[in-house]
Amino acid sequence: MREIVAKKYVKALILAFNANEIDKVSDEFSKLASAFSISKFNFIIDSPMIDAKSKVEFLLSLVDDGKNEKLANFLMLLSHRDRLHLIPEISKELEYQKALRDAKFKGIISGNIDLSPAQKSELEDKFSKKFNVKVELETVKNEFNGIKIELDDLGVEVSFSIDRLKAQMSEYILKVI
Repeated sequence: MREIVAKKYVKALILAFNANEIDKVSDEFSKLASAFSISKFNFIIDSPMIDAKSKVEFLLSLVDDGKNEKLANFLMLLSHRDRLHLIPEISKELEYQKALRDAKFKGIISGNIDLSPAQKSELEDKFSKKFNVKVELETVKNEFNGIKIELDDLGVEVSFSIDRLKAQMSEYILKVI
């Protein structure tokens, strides 16, 4: 439900700002969204003892573009409607809209396999050609025994599990015998 409301606010932001301003506003919302992981920050935002204007001034003090009147008005609107807690969802949706506009998506390669820069570049090129967009992949090392490529914004997940391959090979051999 929160994502649906956030999409409406993002639509309003896109109509109010030009492309360059949207990039700046998106960066500012990313900074604000990261602050929501701090419990003291959440206490301030949720506090009924602090008025809406003070909350907005506090938020604007955290961003570089604190003099942006449109951004200040937008945050004031969110504050008056008690929707400042939607900032992380708005930030995520803004990033998605920027990716759609620029046809540039980010993904994650995870697993316990080390990839060379050439292999990573080849994967980026192949996914870029497949979906006709620019794909940038980030490598994350974890305990998954294989490799997994996730492009959440495109709704794509590709994985190869060594454990699953071994199980399927054993199953095939047992069927043949």
